[in-house]
Amino acid sequence: MTSEFPSKQLFTIETQFGLKHLFPIVCGLLLLVSCQDTEFQATEEVFALRSLHTGRDYEMTVLLPPGYSTTQTYPTVYLLDGYWHYPGVAAFARRQMEKSNLEPLILVGVGYAGIKANTLSGVDSIFRVRVFDLTYPTEDDSSSIPGTAFDFRRFLKDELIPEVENRYATSAADRTLMGHSLGGYFAIWEMLTFAEQPLFRNFAAGSPALFWAEGFLLDREAEVFNAGTPLPFRLHTTMGSLESVMWNTWFDEFEARLQSRNRTDLDVTFVRLPQGHTATAETSFEDGLQHFFGR
Repeated sequence: MTSEFPSKQLFTIETQFGLKHLFPIVCGLLLLVSCQDTEFQATEEVFALRSLHTGRDYEMTVLLPPGYSTTQTYPTVYLLDGYWHYPGVAAFARRQMEKSNLEPLILVGVGYAGIKANTLSGVDSIFRVRVFDLTYPTEDDSSSIPGTAFDFRRFLKDELIPEVENRYATSAADRTLMGHSLGGYFAIWEMLTFAEQPLFRNFAAGSPALFWAEGFLLDREAEVFNAGTPLPFRLHTTMGSLESVMWNTWFDEFEARLQSRNRTDLDVTFVRLPQGHTATAETSFEDGLQHFFGR
């Protein structure tokens, strides 16, 4: 008797309402659930852009927030080395936005087009290219790497940011730049070099390579301070306690210098993570997003 009950119940429903009346009701309910799920899910888009300034082809992966609407504007987060970092950061941002733990934002992962980042040849190509884009000056007098960060910055300013802001409903007054290692170096270089012509409001610098060019950025910070140049930014920077002594020593010195300045314009947060160099990337970016956009 028990095993026959569901079929008898279905027969009763069919008899009372008829399948032709039940079918549109079920479809309507499914459509309603689907629309509700879509409304609260983040969406993703991809586009490519060739830079006249660097001569390179870039591929951007863009995460749009749940309920994205062109009737409002959103803060935009530009993530360097997107081919490595975007998947993890996007997954975190997606979850947190859908739970309303993060302010709705647009995440732009900046990568290179035509390079397979998950292959040995791709990793080698990326290492050779990114060191040009993300550094200035040359590492030393004998280096064959010119350090063309100014060209990459022109790509961001003249090509990428205008394209993003033409495509999406962004807030030009609320841009964030996030980078790790050499990307962290570039973020701090951008902050110190273009303090009077800023592209970004917030900077998240994970494990910045502050030793580059014999501590060029520390010298640059001293120049900025001595010139009385304001730094009206928010900086969230991290270093792994399991990274090398050299990385930590430069980071400690940078922290000591900034703290000794007693600046009221720069909102800076230094964080030590119990991790090695590679592992700090994901944690740094997640902490940075929570720091700037957490609810």
